[in-house]
Amino acid sequence: MRLHKHHIIPRHAGGTDDPSNIIKLTIEEHAKAHKKLYKKYNRWQDRVAWLSLSGIMKDKERIYEILKNSNPGGYRHTEETKRKLSEMRKGDKNPMYGKKAPNNGVKRPGVGGRKKGTKWSLAERKNQLEVRSRPGYYNFTKDKERNKKISLAHMGKIGSARGKHWCNNGLSETYAFSLLAGFVKGRLPNRITNKKGLLWYNNSKINKQFRLNQELEGYTRGRISKK
Repeated sequence: MRLHKHHIIPRHAGGTDDPSNIIKLTIEEHAKAHKKLYKKYNRWQDRVAWLSLSGIMKDKERIYEILKNSNPGGYRHTEETKRKLSEMRKGDKNPMYGKKAPNNGVKRPGVGGRKKGTKWSLAERKNQLEVRSRPGYYNFTKDKERNKKISLAHMGKIGSARGKHWCNNGLSETYAFSLLAGFVKGRLPNRITNKKGLLWYNNSKINKQFRLNQELEGYTRGRISKK
């Protein structure tokens, strides 16, 4: 059984490598230890260690979290440091050296290669609709294990909307942390009246809205899930 060395007081919290500060744990125990520390002290280092040891956070995400949290003040490298970092990745030192590009050098017709404002042709749109309407296409979104991992990976993160609230000045509305001059809390009333009274119907293939008792032949009350 593989054992890990765990610092009782983590080094990022001032702990030392003294033998009295180190215990041996299994990978599962090591992950639980950092989870406990994270819940108690809310340190990002413990969160990264916990999720990485649990296999929830992958290498790329772990590196991103470390770089993001290690540079909270927006520190910029000196030109000399930039040059050294560049030299470290040149030629065969680059992890992608000699490997084919994921797209084999061909730009995708979507976001990467499509010019701004270009729309799908009818054939492309038809093909995409066929692909997405295949049975089981969206089944991965219902995978409990996948959804649990996503939930755990975001646990403890502060959302960009936390602390914000809607406010309006009678003409426009915005989402802000504090009230602006001339604004009051709350959203503007919905003045769109052309959709009032509309109900959802479906013909087992598409969803459409009608007013009560004005639905087309073959439509029944309710919506069908596109997933």
